[in-house]
Amino acid sequence: MDKGNVLVIGNSGVGKSTLINAVLGENAEKKAITGRGISGTTTKLEIYENKDISFRLIDTIGFEPGLLKEMKAVNAVKKWSKDATKEGQEDSRINIIWFCVDGTSSKLFKKTIDSLMNATSIWKNVPIVVVITKSYSEPEREENKKMVRAAFAAKKKFTNRLNDIIPVVAAPYVIREGIYAPPEGITELIELTNNLLPEGFKAADKDVKEYNILRRRALSHAVVSAATLAGIAVGGVTLPLSDAAILGPTEALEIESIAKIWGIKKSEKSKKMLDTIVEVGTLSLAGKAIAGALKTIPGINIGAAVVNALIAGGIVFSLGEGASYVFEQIYMGNKTLSDIDWVRKLLEEKLTKSFIEKITEALKDVSENADKKQILETILKVFSK
Repeated sequence: MDKGNVLVIGNSGVGKSTLINAVLGENAEKKAITGRGISGTTTKLEIYENKDISFRLIDTIGFEPGLLKEMKAVNAVKKWSKDATKEGQEDSRINIIWFCVDGTSSKLFKKTIDSLMNATSIWKNVPIVVVITKSYSEPEREENKKMVRAAFAAKKKFTNRLNDIIPVVAAPYVIREGIYAPPEGITELIELTNNLLPEGFKAADKDVKEYNILRRRALSHAVVSAATLAGIAVGGVTLPLSDAAILGPTEALEIESIAKIWGIKKSEKSKKMLDTIVEVGTLSLAGKAIAGALKTIPGINIGAAVVNALIAGGIVFSLGEGASYVFEQIYMGNKTLSDIDWVRKLLEEKLTKSFIEKITEALKDVSENADKKQILETILKVFSK
């Protein structure tokens, strides 16, 4: 597949690497840039690509405070860009620029836009997509967009270069224990980028949709891991195991986050579906069945806090994985939001017999003094089989 090229540019610490990982996934390959750009670990540009998507990402050196450091980064991009236009290097022409802006910052300095335009001056007609990274707060997203539009408007000759603004959260971000911001905006950014490519590079809508299914799965798994860790923290107290309702808020955030990843719009039907899934997790057989089953498991010699944390994490993990499958089936058109009975049966099966078997295995595998991360590793290993 012929691929387009996206130049990823922005200040140091803005989260470009996390963004690249979210877009290209674990199958991304790093390509050496032989004979191009300026050598050295602080000025080298890196190319990343995934064989299944229509564009590669070119990661630039982040702009850093200080005139000399900033000019070094700008000159590295300019030198690479100049070399990329030479005969025989057409595969390195830039088609789109992602300008990454930190969503936690309240200002976008005009000087930063000057550096962007200076660094990419050779690509005068290339569209710019501003990617607002670390966009954790929904109320602040509109303010971030206004900030970007105002900053570009102040540079009149650059205004027409701004194609779109996409707020993203590239990976689950823990705000405080048990509360996190889920991934957002990644599949939208992939679709927009593909649409902006020249005709010869664009992937078919069907191929982009298939690729984005893989990304949605990966993002859903990331949410499940974050939620499981939160469940472990909630459950790591010596409360009665039958009181599975203590996991309700953790499960509700997990299910809502996964639904959003799979494009499930808010409606009466989706609310009923989400409520059903959470209800299965909090009021199903899980807590009571496990409490009774533990008495029959030989050789359990670990403290109550570790046992409770492991079981709570296991419930959250199983419910999240089940919800991911449910929402994927709805996204694919195989099921609808009205298939409540199917969902209830599917999740109750995940939280009864097979669940108890896995918990039994995990309890024998976890150490007596395991911390939260070690418990999470045990759950991921046993429950992902």
